[in-house]
Amino acid sequence: MKRLLPLLILCLLAILVSATAAAPVCALCGKQIEGKYVKFDDGQIFCLDCVGKYTHCDICGKPAPGTVQVDNKNVCRNCLTNLDRCGICGQAIAGRYTYFRDLDLKLCEQCARTVPRCDICGRPDKDLQKAGNKIICRKCLSTSLLCYCCGDPIRGDYTWFDGDQTRKYCQNCLVSYPPCANCGAPAGRDHVKLEDGRVLCHDCSLQALFDPHQVKAIKNKILDYVNATFGMVIRHDIKYSLQGKDFITKKSEGLSGDINGLFYRSNDSFSIYVLYGLRRKDLYQVIAHEIAHAWAAENCRADMDIEQAEGFAQWIAYYALGNFGFADYRNILLEGSSVYVTGLKRMLALEKAGGREAVFNSLKK
Repeated sequence: MKRLLPLLILCLLAILVSATAAAPVCALCGKQIEGKYVKFDDGQIFCLDCVGKYTHCDICGKPAPGTVQVDNKNVCRNCLTNLDRCGICGQAIAGRYTYFRDLDLKLCEQCARTVPRCDICGRPDKDLQKAGNKIICRKCLSTSLLCYCCGDPIRGDYTWFDGDQTRKYCQNCLVSYPPCANCGAPAGRDHVKLEDGRVLCHDCSLQALFDPHQVKAIKNKILDYVNATFGMVIRHDIKYSLQGKDFITKKSEGLSGDINGLFYRSNDSFSIYVLYGLRRKDLYQVIAHEIAHAWAAENCRADMDIEQAEGFAQWIAYYALGNFGFADYRNILLEGSSVYVTGLKRMLALEKAGGREAVFNSLKK
């Protein structure tokens, strides 16, 4: 009998443990449930007391104390941590939303309705930047080419002018604005119109020179330079003056193209006319070019062809620009196929083959 007593006690304990383990426990209040209860798909069990006492979550359906209102829905703390968040405001989304598949971006109804979108990529963003007539996100701003004239992002082809590839212009500005008389770029809304009808863009208008004393100072520098560098001395007393486009066009006697300056000889009287409103680098190029013509009138053959005559003048201007700090600008003189360009290349080829002496020998009387 003594041997059976421990065995009997163990059996009773096993029965008690089994009975206790079989009783379900409410996942909310933690009490053992005797009687009916509610079981959810994930296996959680709730007593009828908690089911009737607490608000039910509109996401999982379970009773929960302290639910949170999200999009007019009651959401328990557990479901709240698993909800998607709006990519703009960061608020949880329990109702409808807008999904941008390419951007993997979800927006709540409020942000989808009110937040502006980038004009380039379409991304909704509260921190859009103004670029011309567009509003674009910072990412597109960092990767987009902006038109120097209107400021809009460039979509498609673009053009640059005056050898400056940092300033790009969209095709719309090319057809919307007149070209600047100095740099050739679209003049834009802030252009300035001169008395002779020429139009200058904002930048060129700020650099434009109208003072005859400025022209005189540049002229003296160039005369000293060509004398010291090439031994070119002009015996005639040259009259220099700033003039408008109409005056120079009339004096040029039908020469074609845009004429920024003109060497004019009347018997033994030498004059150089230069357009007012040019930039400093333009003045160095034009005055050097016309001074070369004046020197050639005293020292060179009268039967030079136009390519040789203009080529020599451009050759002097080419070196003058390099000497006075406009080496980048002088490369523009080599662009195109005009007689000025072909003539300059002809002079440079002569110089390469036989030095500067070869250039001057080709011009001698």
